[in-house]
Amino acid sequence: MQVNAPYRQLVDRYLESFLHYGINPEIGFDALALETFSEEGMAEVARLIADCGRTTTFHGPFMDLAPGGIDERIRKVTARRLQRTMELVPLFRPLSIVFHAGYDERRYHAHRAEWLSGSLATWEPLIQQAEEMGVVIHLENVYEQTPEMILTLIEEMSSENLGFCLDMGHMNVFGEVALSEWLDALGPHLKEVHLHDNNGHIDSHGPIGSGTAPFKELFQYLHDQEKRPLVTLEPHEEATLWTSLENLEKLWPWQEPGKG
Repeated sequence: MQVNAPYRQLVDRYLESFLHYGINPEIGFDALALETFSEEGMAEVARLIADCGRTTTFHGPFMDLAPGGIDERIRKVTARRLQRTMELVPLFRPLSIVFHAGYDERRYHAHRAEWLSGSLATWEPLIQQAEEMGVVIHLENVYEQTPEMILTLIEEMSSENLGFCLDMGHMNVFGEVALSEWLDALGPHLKEVHLHDNNGHIDSHGPIGSGTAPFKELFQYLHDQEKRPLVTLEPHEEATLWTSLENLEKLWPWQEPGKG
């Protein structure tokens, strides 16, 4: 199991706690972290994590980025930010890299074909690089209302190094179809799940069990299908983490959450 932490917060505040409690970090890289921290410093952080027997995953940058943006210059900036994340793979050896797929029907409904073409142009070189590095990329849902466009991307690129990360909190707020439809469409590609909760109206990243996200249905599906995706908790406050862990232990259909 992983727990998300932005890189700047990890090194400034939480690294010692992660190592002390044996927590595996999903490291979030934003533009500022990618531009201001030295590779020497990052290599030292990676060494400390590895020496403690912890595993890492990455969450790539997403603010202001548009992998399928209609403006080619915006796509090029986006591709460079994502590429910079890939350059850190040899330092940390992450189990996976999560990137936001970036489709929003409200913005791109009249430009679906253009969005898909631009998005493929962004992702295909990164997937090829992932294949060469031996790392996997998981595309995460955020504003996607249905699984359609993520499924299309995954099918178009057809790579063993590309999978789907189901974000339960985002699906609960922004999705317009039931969890079963997401799982029917993308279940064969499901490689990671991001777990946080909300009331279905605001993406509040609350503790599991505090809102309306259908975790029991998800966990039953994973159990019935004998799937063991990477599991990542995404708390925005420290207290949320401990509550999520307590509630997850009650809901998880196997004895040890996140193992396997």
